[in-house]
Amino acid sequence: MLVAFIIIVIHWIADFVLQTEDMAMNKSKSFKALIKHTFVYSLCWYLVLFGFSVWGNHFGGPTSKELGWSSWMMLFPLITFVFHTVTDYVTSRITSKKFENKQYYAVFPKLGAFSVIGLDQVLHYAQLFLTYHLLCL
Repeated sequence: MLVAFIIIVIHWIADFVLQTEDMAMNKSKSFKALIKHTFVYSLCWYLVLFGFSVWGNHFGGPTSKELGWSSWMMLFPLITFVFHTVTDYVTSRITSKKFENKQYYAVFPKLGAFSVIGLDQVLHYAQLFLTYHLLCL
């Protein structure tokens, strides 16, 4: 349960708090903006994992061993970078077109911009939890 909470919070910080307006507004049009966003996102994961592996027990937090992480777990940010880039490449372009056409909400099976944003988040969480499961458990 602790690991799930940590993954959710880190994702929120990396994907929303650390994403600049320039990244958010331009990742659907500019590969450079998209890569900048996914690099910052993945760097956040790397720094958190590195922090847990080095300093976790010094600050009373969970250590890498307690969380099931090992040194080869640094694959997590790389895998996350690739999948986050592919996901955002597709979903940001669809969302951008939906906003341009003022299609904010729609009833299934037609999706509006906010439904696509929600799907984007579902795909990110699925990747994060699956990657964690495959690498750490």
